[in-house]
Amino acid sequence: MKHNKNTVKHSSLQSYYEFLLEYVQVKYVKEVLVILAITGLLSGGYAMFSWNKKRQNVQAFAGLVEISKAYEKALATARKQQELPVSEQVDNPWEDTQLLLEAIASSNTSSSLSPFFVFYQAELALQQEGDYEKACKLMQKGLSQLPKKSIYYDMFNLKLIKMLLDSPEEKVTCAALQDLKLMAQNSENYYYQEALYTLGMYEASQGNTTAAVEAWKALAMSQTEKALIPSPFITQAQDKLKSLNIDIQA
Repeated sequence: MKHNKNTVKHSSLQSYYEFLLEYVQVKYVKEVLVILAITGLLSGGYAMFSWNKKRQNVQAFAGLVEISKAYEKALATARKQQELPVSEQVDNPWEDTQLLLEAIASSNTSSSLSPFFVFYQAELALQQEGDYEKACKLMQKGLSQLPKKSIYYDMFNLKLIKMLLDSPEEKVTCAALQDLKLMAQNSENYYYQEALYTLGMYEASQGNTTAAVEAWKALAMSQTEKALIPSPFITQAQDKLKSLNIDIQA
């Protein structure tokens, strides 16, 4: 089943993984990408268990990097072949990535990084199969395996919310909209600005201009003086308001 392209566009999962791969270089990462040395004086069996767990995560992370590269290559090939005559198109540019993902995911099921392989499976369900329902189920599965305290939980939760907003079922859409509003109202959430912008875009797509403007106004005025660079979502919200000839301060 193909999802509705007239509502919220899905952000590429690849952009999230580019952020993920960059974030592991930050000094105090303590979450799912545990590839740093185990600290402290650990005793016998527990020390061995910890070392094995760390080794699993190192191997899993290396697998994610490999999959990321394969995905990027397949995506580029798929885009290029869309411009070619049908007779010159590759039958399945995603086949190698699919086989690689299956092999690496199956060998890292006990790793704490296993949810990220599921997220890639969801992306392939969309890109390769065009199966929206399967992709949503896989996203929900991956999110259920990811601890809520993980720094990546809200990132993928917002991704799932965007997908569910495209559901043909009104009940699912309404629930996703409520989740989006909750995230957009929580300024402590790292992704609340993106959630606010998404809320505005969704409301606009539904013809709810007043609600869209309200969301964009809240976002446009959320920039703090401490911010080193302007948020791209704030800039986009300001541009939306200007295009509607709306005074941000009004």
